[in-house]
Amino acid sequence: MAKKFLVGLVLLLFPILIRAQAVAPVTQKRATIDVGGYFSFGQTDYGQNHAFGPGFFGDFDYRLGGGNFGVGVEGEARFLDFNTVGGLYEQNFLGGPRVTYHAWNHYIPYVKFLAGGSRFRYPSIIYAGGPVKIYDYTTFAYGGGLDIPINRKWSIRPVDFEYQHWTFPPTGLTPWVYSAGVSYRLF
Repeated sequence: MAKKFLVGLVLLLFPILIRAQAVAPVTQKRATIDVGGYFSFGQTDYGQNHAFGPGFFGDFDYRLGGGNFGVGVEGEARFLDFNTVGGLYEQNFLGGPRVTYHAWNHYIPYVKFLAGGSRFRYPSIIYAGGPVKIYDYTTFAYGGGLDIPINRKWSIRPVDFEYQHWTFPPTGLTPWVYSAGVSYRLF
């Protein structure tokens, strides 16, 4: 009886004696979803040269096979205002693929190609008493940026740059937009 008790006690205490314990997984999560907001500054390629405004974005990222590269999608909505009395503004609603590189722990660069629609509001002062005109255009954008995680949930996006092409007649508009903001990881 004493032998059985001693063997049972050794088996019970053995993991404690060798300091065996559950540890966090060695690999990080492969899929993440982040949502965030930013403030944008852009050169609009129409009329006044610069516009400012807020924006929102969401990112889905999936790391490939334990490597450094990730693929995913990004969606964004941006609202730029020209600060004119007449209310001239533009809005972008874009989405598309992005590629991330996770080689450095605290820096995650990415590139993206987005497509969608943009809205441009012409105030009545441009049309000399005419009605307000709002037009929608197909828009393509490519660019990149950098995310810097500050903890497990929050990241800073110090730079996000896009070069856009609007199907604005006759030759199109080609504005660029610089944004900076923060994001929160949902999972």
